[in-house]
Amino acid sequence: MGWFGKKKEWDIKKSDANKSRLRELFNGVMEDGHSYDIVYGYGLNIKNSDYILARKTTYTYTSLIIGYRESDMSIAILQTTPELEGCSEAEIFKKDNIKKAKIATGMYTIYHQGGLMAGYTQFATLAENDEKFLAYVYQPEEYDKFDTFFKKFSGK
Repeated sequence: MGWFGKKKEWDIKKSDANKSRLRELFNGVMEDGHSYDIVYGYGLNIKNSDYILARKTTYTYTSLIIGYRESDMSIAILQTTPELEGCSEAEIFKKDNIKKAKIATGMYTIYHQGGLMAGYTQFATLAENDEKFLAYVYQPEEYDKFDTFFKKFSGK
C-alpha cells in the first residue's frame, strides 16, 4: 500500500514483455535454460568515501537474471542491464559445490568453496521493481517461489 491507501498500478503488459525478454536472454546462454525457473534480481555494491567534512556513499546496482532448478539444486546467475540489452555467461552454483548459503537482511548469499579468502556472491530479489535503478518487473509469484527454493538450497 502506498500513501493514504493508494496502491501502485502496475503495467502488466510492460512487465510481461520484460519477463519474456529475461527468459529469451537466459535461454540464449543456458543450454537447457527451459528447465530452470527464473526471477529478476540485483546485486548491490556500496562504497563509502570519507572526505574532511563529509562522507559520500555510492550505491551501484547490477541487474541479474537468476535461474534455479530443484532437480539438481542449482542456481545460475547472469548479469544483464536494466534495459535487458544482453547478458553475461552464467555463473552456476550447485548445492553440493558450495560452502554454505544463507539469507540475511533480505540478501541471498552463497559462500564459494575454497580457502580462507574464497569469497561469496550476494544478491537480492524484489516482488516489484520499477525503472529507477532496475528493469520494470512485477513478479510477486516468482519472488515467493524463489525464496522458498533458496531456503531449501541453503538447507533451512
